[in-house]
Amino acid sequence: MKRTFVTALALALCLGFSSLSLAEEEGINVNTATQQELASVPGLNADLAKAITQYREEMGDFMSIDELADVPGMSKEALDKAREVLRVDAVSGAECNC
Repeated sequence: MKRTFVTALALALCLGFSSLSLAEEEGINVNTATQQELASVPGLNADLAKAITQYREEMGDFMSIDELADVPGMSKEALDKAREVLRVDAVSGAECNC
């Protein structure tokens, strides 16, 4: 019984860590992320997260991470930190409002 519990615990820990690393590898899609998700990204804060989502609503999907430099308040340092976690996937059917 004790051995089964230890095995189950070890398996649960492995699955938990693999899910975490998978999420880190995949990153956060800047075109679908909520303000809360963006605010949790290193280099970003609640104000930048709000600015990103407002910019996205006004201008349409981001086509590259580099476009985040156009968001009001985004510094090069913040973008460099966020770049490690963020990714850009176009949203199906979305168009640029440029």
